[in-house]
Amino acid sequence: MKNLEEILHDYTRGEKTLEEANKALKELGCGLTLDPARNLFSAQELLETRAGETPDEANGWGLMDHGVGCLEKVHVVNGRTVDVDMGQETAYVYIAGRKYRLRGDVLTEAD
Repeated sequence: MKNLEEILHDYTRGEKTLEEANKALKELGCGLTLDPARNLFSAQELLETRAGETPDEANGWGLMDHGVGCLEKVHVVNGRTVDVDMGQETAYVYIAGRKYRLRGDVLTEAD
């Protein structure tokens, strides 16, 4: 059975549909589900999404986990979130099968 991060990586790479990811999350028993109104990626968004060798090469759409029990869909351009600045709060972004720590609005290597 896959763990939470593997399921989110599969979803953000487009290897699982939202429904398949939710089924896997339910089987995991973690209590987290992806909301079709908030977390759905279109085919075009998945095609636009890339993660490079460094966080500043990440572009496209991902899921932000900021510890409140739901994930937020975020837009990333050159390693920065477009409409989100977490300040000093802890948050992580899953994008294109990678996980980054979000510091303010900048993706960094996860710690």
